[in-house]
Amino acid sequence: MSYFAQHHMGLVALSYLISVCGAFVALQMANYIPNREGGLNHGWMTMAAVVFGSCAIWAMHFTGMLAYRLEFVATYDVAMTLLSLAIPIAFSAIGFQVVYRWPDSTPAWLGAGVVFGGGVAAMHYVGMAALRADAHMHHDQTITAIAIGIAIVAATVALRIVVHWKGRLRLLSPLIMGLAVCGMHYTAMMGMEFQAAGSGTGIDYFNGAWSAQFMGFISGLAVLLTLLIGAAMVVVRKSLDINPQASLANA
Repeated sequence: MSYFAQHHMGLVALSYLISVCGAFVALQMANYIPNREGGLNHGWMTMAAVVFGSCAIWAMHFTGMLAYRLEFVATYDVAMTLLSLAIPIAFSAIGFQVVYRWPDSTPAWLGAGVVFGGGVAAMHYVGMAALRADAHMHHDQTITAIAIGIAIVAATVALRIVVHWKGRLRLLSPLIMGLAVCGMHYTAMMGMEFQAAGSGTGIDYFNGAWSAQFMGFISGLAVLLTLLIGAAMVVVRKSLDINPQASLANA
């Protein structure tokens, strides 16, 4: 079976849309991280990190896994799956902290891109490690390196756009962030293969694990919450006197 035949292309497109929507809402929230006193608003930073990590990365990943045509029954270990959710949120918080603490620093901008890209990659491989199936998983090291590189480069470009560009051009940032997440995921999947382990391994694949269908439901819930948060932001912007820093005021 060819690589493209292994995926439901409609769900692949949906996974990209989910990532873009999550990135759009998170990056809009990130506008409000710098406060008027020159410090950082950690409330907005936390919200942006949660939305970006849970929707743009985590929900995209498991939607992408639904798109993958597995030839065997698979479930997801609960503890590892929850860890895979915590990782991108933590990495996103660190990335936002760095890029908005030193917005005019090239090393900070590049470092934040590495953190974001690294968070995408870490979430992917921990999420894959959560997979329980009667098969052994193998990753091609060269393709793994390429996938991580895609995530880092695209995330770095997206951060540059959202922090330093103005006007409608900034709308390119969530599109590129979506490419960072999806590009990493589907490139990594290209370098992965399963080998049947055979029956009788004595492992319970269902105790303490979530089904793929349940993960699809949780991913959809994360997207729904993100959209609701995005709608609430419109109300907040109109009702509260919260202004981004001067360099973002005209965005």
